[in-house]
Amino acid sequence: MSLKGSLSSINLADIIQLVSNSKQTGRFVLSRPNGQKGAIYLKAGEIVHAEVDEFKGEDAIFTVISWDDGEFVFEEGAFDAGTSAIRPITSLLMEAARRIDEWKLLRKKIGSIDAIPEFSDIDRQERRKISLSTMEWVIIAKIDGKKSIDQISKECGVNIYDTSRIVYGMVTSDLIKLK
Repeated sequence: MSLKGSLSSINLADIIQLVSNSKQTGRFVLSRPNGQKGAIYLKAGEIVHAEVDEFKGEDAIFTVISWDDGEFVFEEGAFDAGTSAIRPITSLLMEAARRIDEWKLLRKKIGSIDAIPEFSDIDRQERRKISLSTMEWVIIAKIDGKKSIDQISKECGVNIYDTSRIVYGMVTSDLIKLK
């Protein structure tokens, strides 16, 4: 089975499900117009490994499934790629669908991953107790008013979905604003 197509005209999760249902072994090679490349490896219909940028495993799967532009090719055959994904494919695709729905909401609020976060001016009279998780601290430490959300994501090694979710939370709390 050889498949190829455009990510703008077909949902990658649907194609992965099709290949999975037929218990195929092979890999999806994905590319975007900006030069970004990724791959998802299947063995007997189960995802065993994925990679994109510096991400591997589930972070990579969730990243490439969110792409709405680019091309994919499914190459049948066995590839030596290691194992980085251990959840059943149904669970992975359900989580991916949930994240895609949430991603649409995030994109409405943040606009673009090229937006640049900067700290909001907080009135000194307005004192708030702010509690941040470790991942939020990692993200907030990179905000300098010059780096885009995408650049911050890559510098922190945190996938774009999680970075955007954290930025969204900080924007709605009026801790940062986007320019």
